[in-house]
Amino acid sequence: MIITGHRGALGTEPENTLRSFRRAVADGCDEIELDLRVTADGELVIMHDATVDRTTSGSGEIAAMSYDELRSLDAGLGEVVPTWAETAAEIGIRFQAEVKAVDAIPLLVESLQADPSLAARTLVTSFHPEILLAVRRAMPTASTGRIFGRTPAIFDVLMLTKEADAGTALCGIAGLTADGVAELQATGLEVTAWPVPDQDTLVRAAALGVNGITTDNPHLLRRVA
Repeated sequence: MIITGHRGALGTEPENTLRSFRRAVADGCDEIELDLRVTADGELVIMHDATVDRTTSGSGEIAAMSYDELRSLDAGLGEVVPTWAETAAEIGIRFQAEVKAVDAIPLLVESLQADPSLAARTLVTSFHPEILLAVRRAMPTASTGRIFGRTPAIFDVLMLTKEADAGTALCGIAGLTADGVAELQATGLEVTAWPVPDQDTLVRAAALGVNGITTDNPHLLRRVA
């Protein structure tokens, strides 16, 4: 069962920073979840929100800022907002790369096509089927996953994931059952459960038979045999 650190180690470090990603690796994560947006001058950067207000010392929309303006901000504990390129170069484990802005698609695809080893360890994710389909059109070999905030009925998960031509369903754990997970996996889909905040929930996720989990708190989890 793959353990994915949500925005790195969100529970202990400034989210979506290299410090957070390094901590997630140190805490034993197999994979890092991160979010992709684009600056006004076309730099692919890692940030969850459309604005910098919540997570940095600045304010304003990322899409209206230059890369240099964005990098001048404190993203927590002296960290800067990282780029996708520097993150991919420094962090050697797998990625869940959530596309937050449509203009991130060509930049992400270009980076994956230029580096097959990076493509092999990157799952491109989104809540939005049109984003995943655009990735698939641009790069038919890309690995993609559809995110569900609240898990609908299993039949709907299957249909909506297939609608997006995705191979992974990233589902809210509250809506999952072992039978439902097995049904999805029988169709060839992989299933990730989230959020998994503590050890008891990790044990529950293991009992469901999911392929992976996403957590804010990798430091609290011990692998389940």
